[in-house]
Amino acid sequence: MLKKVVHAAVRSSSFAAAADDLTALAETDVTAKRIERWAERVGTERVAQASQQAEAYQALPLPERRKSPGDQVPQVACVMMDGGRIQVRDRREEHHDVSGYWKESLVGCCLSMVAAEHAADPCPTIPKTFVDPRRMRDLSREIKGFSGICDETTDTPPDAPEDRAGRPEVLVRSVVATRAGHDAFGERLVAEAHARGFHAARRKAFVADGGASNWSVHKKHFSHYTPVLDFTHAICYVYAAALAGRSSPDGWRDYVAWAQWAWEGATDKLIAVVKARSQQLGSPQAGDETSPAAIVARTLGYLNNQRARMNYAEYRRLGLPITSSHIESTIKRINRRVQGTEKFWHRGAEPILQLAADHLSETTPLRRFWKQRPARLHPCRRYQTAA
Repeated sequence: MLKKVVHAAVRSSSFAAAADDLTALAETDVTAKRIERWAERVGTERVAQASQQAEAYQALPLPERRKSPGDQVPQVACVMMDGGRIQVRDRREEHHDVSGYWKESLVGCCLSMVAAEHAADPCPTIPKTFVDPRRMRDLSREIKGFSGICDETTDTPPDAPEDRAGRPEVLVRSVVATRAGHDAFGERLVAEAHARGFHAARRKAFVADGGASNWSVHKKHFSHYTPVLDFTHAICYVYAAALAGRSSPDGWRDYVAWAQWAWEGATDKLIAVVKARSQQLGSPQAGDETSPAAIVARTLGYLNNQRARMNYAEYRRLGLPITSSHIESTIKRINRRVQGTEKFWHRGAEPILQLAADHLSETTPLRRFWKQRPARLHPCRRYQTAA
């Protein structure tokens, strides 16, 4: 029964919805509050297990950390991470500023993949997705809040491929999620990667957007993985810089050329033209974030900071992923359970994040948990004896 309750608590949009689902599907009446308490209890047990796994990994000698603990070593090992948002209300606080309740959650994916290696870049021309005016307008608005211009007369280059050749195929995904901070998150994520034999793989990639905290986790725990800046975030910066303060035909013409350079990994050439454009516009005023000068200057700083992680032609040759789409979709699925203007979490935030990550993990951690749980409970009877 406890297993069914926890499953409903994670799969449903709320504990109240879980109670309705159990009534309709399991013909069992359990109150929403009891479901919440049971889910919190089981989630807390899973958090403790994740912490123990992280501690066991940290206790390993350095040579042992680079080995696989089992027989499975993926052909391509990929780790992705990003941050989400969750509302957490500290009941000891007296203020009622709703905006102050939003806290950061951290989510990571460990993806085993298969992909061929190539003698040369298998897809040297940027795919149609990134040189389609409407698609780029919508993509840039979604990721960076910059919509740009969509001109009906703007053409897509006729030789752009529909999709890229050599894209790696995902085999198995496991998920780590917490709001315990970057230190705890990094230790749990690297322990999960080690448990799946990732450190022993010959081809390894760490893919994330340009957030400084992402690359601090890479530097501390995954420095032996190839760092890859998410191409989608990079191209949205390039798109914004090319179109800022420009007419649609001129801006789009420059964007198509710049996008191809970004795709090729010709970062020095790309930075040179963005720098020239920034010098032409001049330095933005203090506090200015929306003018063309500010947009181009921001792109220039971004490219300079990330240039060592943008060798995309080489990544494709090695069969490595170049976008963080898998972590983006994973966060969206977790957010369906934990996020909402009406949802405020307290102690249950960490347990429910752990259970949501377990549910999305194709390594079936909850199946092992339920199988092993009876042995861990150590039931016993206690008898009183006469004094």
